[in-house]
Amino acid sequence: MKAVKKIAIAIILIFLLMVWSGIVRNVSLGERSLGPLTDPIKSFSEVLSNIKKTYTYIFNAPDYYIKTKEADKTNINKLNYNLYGLYSYRDGDAFKIELKNFKDNSINHEWSVPVSKLSEHYEIDGNDRLYPATLMEGFDIIVSCNERPGILRMDSSSKEKWFNNDFIFHHAMNKDSIGNIWIPAVKHDNGIIVPKRVSIEGHTTSYRDDQIVQIDAKTGKTLYSKSLTDIFLENNLGYLMNKSPYVIDPFHLNDIQPVLETTNYFNEGDLFLSFRSPSLIIQYRPSTNIVIKVIEGPFSFQHDVDILSPNSISILNNNSIVNQVTYSEIEFKPTNQPVERKINHSNVLIYNFEDDTYSTVFEDLFKKHQIFTGAEGLYRMLPNGDMFFEEQGSGILWVLNQSKVVLKTTLDSDIDGYHYLPNWTTTYLDKELNSLK
Repeated sequence: MKAVKKIAIAIILIFLLMVWSGIVRNVSLGERSLGPLTDPIKSFSEVLSNIKKTYTYIFNAPDYYIKTKEADKTNINKLNYNLYGLYSYRDGDAFKIELKNFKDNSINHEWSVPVSKLSEHYEIDGNDRLYPATLMEGFDIIVSCNERPGILRMDSSSKEKWFNNDFIFHHAMNKDSIGNIWIPAVKHDNGIIVPKRVSIEGHTTSYRDDQIVQIDAKTGKTLYSKSLTDIFLENNLGYLMNKSPYVIDPFHLNDIQPVLETTNYFNEGDLFLSFRSPSLIIQYRPSTNIVIKVIEGPFSFQHDVDILSPNSISILNNNSIVNQVTYSEIEFKPTNQPVERKINHSNVLIYNFEDDTYSTVFEDLFKKHQIFTGAEGLYRMLPNGDMFFEEQGSGILWVLNQSKVVLKTTLDSDIDGYHYLPNWTTTYLDKELNSLK
């Protein structure tokens, strides 16, 4: 008798669960047949999923969330002109890309890339990042999923125009003088990096050989690619590869900056290549396969090299210290002669080709506010003399000028106490946006 009673109770519970599931399904799909009870039922049905989501974010937040420090909760906004930032972030089952006016925090335009769309081409990891995003004519955008195969162009309504998965693409993309895209890349086989091999003291190991790649912005076809190993060896610069502290990643190419106009010091079509691992920048001429100039100076692990004038370039000096070198333990005698090597700020350097000198930009503000990103990051010198700076590590966006902080902000997220990791924000002014509409 007890068994029959238990079976009856189980059947009733299953029936009630089925009824409840049907109600929740209809409510979730937008049905309002339950009248005033619809919204309360919908809210109640989402409690468990919201609790699980909140628990996950608080105790194991994905990498694209950054916990907001108390000092960074107060924004500074003294912008007196429109400055638009194009950035991306992960939003559940999609990557969102927004064009935001930092002056009034209004969203000018937005795009969405469903994870399922990218999954047609490769498996998406929970911490994958979609960057950078570059605005094109008609408000199309070109984006890549960092360290994944493929680069994608979409129109203003997020409809795919083309997809190129010839390489695993990574880091910055830049337009050349005829509108094509240059971007760092690496060869792959079904999403797995195809390496080169190197022998060191009888030990052979694989290493990552980055490529410089040019993409036709209209069709998505690969126009040009060249191995960095080949460039270095063909220019008798193999010794520079040995300067990297990372044998398996001797280059770590992070920026390809095309020259747009010929000057006394560079030709249109030249490329400035920034290598993080050996803290090195070279000026390379693809048309002749010649390295024109090797630039080593007071910078380390630098990113984002830009052409500032006909005779100068500017460099984001991350100012990082190598911290992954292995060594044998050495016994030292105790000492009372400490040397302070703490780095608490990055900076932007200007290199002048005329007299082979370096100077800093707004150095006092970088020191005062301890603006530092150990890796990644980017900047832009604006026409009015201000500087936009993305402090990637802490997720803070800055605009600085000679005397003060004009903007300090973060990208608000959907989780209280966290902000989104900025993903290589590109900036635009009114004139630039109007030319693309």
